Parts: sequence; structure tokens; C-alpha cells
Amino acid sequence: MANKVKFERENVIRVACQLFWQKGFHATSTRDLQEAINMRPGSIYSAFGSKEGLYSESLKDYTVQIKNQIEGFLSSADTVLGGLRAFVENVIIKTKDCSPSAICMLVKANSEFAEKDSTLCELSLDLAAQFETYLTQLFEQAINNGELNSNVTGLEYARFFQVQFTGLRGYFNRPDVEQLAQPMINQMFIQIKTL
Repeated sequence: MANKVKFERENVIRVACQLFWQKGFHATSTRDLQEAINMRPGSIYSAFGSKEGLYSESLKDYTVQIKNQIEGFLSSADTVLGGLRAFVENVIIKTKDCSPSAICMLVKANSEFAEKDSTLCELSLDLAAQFETYLTQLFEQAINNGELNSNVTGLEYARFFQVQFTGLRGYFNRPDVEQLAQPMINQMFIQIKTL
């Protein structure tokens, strides 16, 4: 009878995700993974097929976790925009120092694999497209609720949101700019309403 791998798959994926998010795929060595998740290379390969397989699972899990965070904020908000704003404030202000990187892991993946690894590049692009579709649905809901102008499509709102959010995350990676976070988030949501 084959030995069963003794680990909690979800926990391994989450820990690996944090490491990949911090260092990137190429800068994360097998030894880094081995130390972080407390698994030998043979066990990693047995469970995930390869470093790429573990990265793929981590990137998928990251995307699910971001959606779950947004859903959590939406469930306690009166409006779609209120939930999205609470999510942005949480990431930019409240939990900024808890993230392994100031850059979204999907954005980081899209940059890292642009020309190097077609399978991981396709996965990162596919997950980014799925996330954009998810945001588009949220903004369509906001339009239907009368929160936003219907002259702009849900997709256009989703794209604007992503650009603004990504820009804010990058900007607030700089030192001594924390006091600008709330005013800039305010401006972002004012601009969304005036598109």
C-alpha cells in the first residue's frame, strides 16, 4: 500500500501562496518551498506534480480568497459600492502591512510570465479575466441598483476600478504617504460615480 501524504492540502497551498506572492514564482526555490511548507521535494511533487502545479493551485486559491474577501464586505454593506469601498480601504489601509507584497498576486503573475512560461502565463491571464468578469457583474448590479450611471458599462467600471486599485496599491508601497490613503480612496470612488 502506498504511503499517504500527511498534510493539510489547503494549508500547504495557503502557505505556498504567501511565499510565491512575496518572492514571485521564479525567485522561489524548491528549498524555499520545502522550508515554508515543511514538505520534502518528493512529497511536493507527489501531491502537486511540480513546483508549477503548486504555484497554479496557489494562484487559483489567491483569486478565490480575494473574491471571498469582497463577498464578505458586500454582505455587510448597504450597497455594492459601499462593499467595494470597504474592501479597498481594508487592503490599502487596514491590512496593508499583513500582505507579503504590495502588488496583487494576479498582477504580479501577469508581469512575471508575460514571455517566459506559456502555461502559467495562460493561467494568470485566465484568472485575471475571470476576476474582471466577477467585478463586471458587481458593477452591473450597482448600475441596476441605481448606484451608478448606466451610460457606462459594467465592464468599463470594472476596468476603471482595477486600474485605480492597482495604482493605489503600488503607490502606498512608498514610505510616508499613509495620510494620503483615505483622501485618494475618496477620490477614486468620486471618480467612479462621475464616469
